[in-house]
Amino acid sequence: MLTTEPTPEMIAQWKRTAEQFRGKLTPNRKSGEDVERYFCEHYCFMQVLSLHFLQVVEDNITQNDFNAAKLPPGQKPRVRTYERDGIMVGIDRVTGFFQVECEDISRSEAIYDDLFVYRGLDSADLENFFLVAEYVRLAGLGKR
Repeated sequence: MLTTEPTPEMIAQWKRTAEQFRGKLTPNRKSGEDVERYFCEHYCFMQVLSLHFLQVVEDNITQNDFNAAKLPPGQKPRVRTYERDGIMVGIDRVTGFFQVECEDISRSEAIYDDLFVYRGLDSADLENFFLVAEYVRLAGLGKR
């Protein structure tokens, strides 16, 4: 999870990492239902109906071209929201998009990173140097 403003050096490193792994990674993105199942099996959160947070998550899908492109034609997001100890998690069962929010981002970063690695990358994600570099870092692939 990126929690700071990226520097030119960070961007250059992400690009080098993405280039190094170009052709070595294949699409492995899980479905939204798989992401939700994994989350529910590995984390003890309560499903809650937070209309505000649900709308925020839906907007982050539909109002972002990259995320909206993952919606099949004619489908809308099907988001479920979860909460525990001030950490909110929204998972779209259609696209696999998820959002993790907390006032203290350090408390939610590990959940986000775990879900990110579990979900994997699709062919469009593999064209995004930041997503590739982040996946490589979090999956520990750069250390091999």
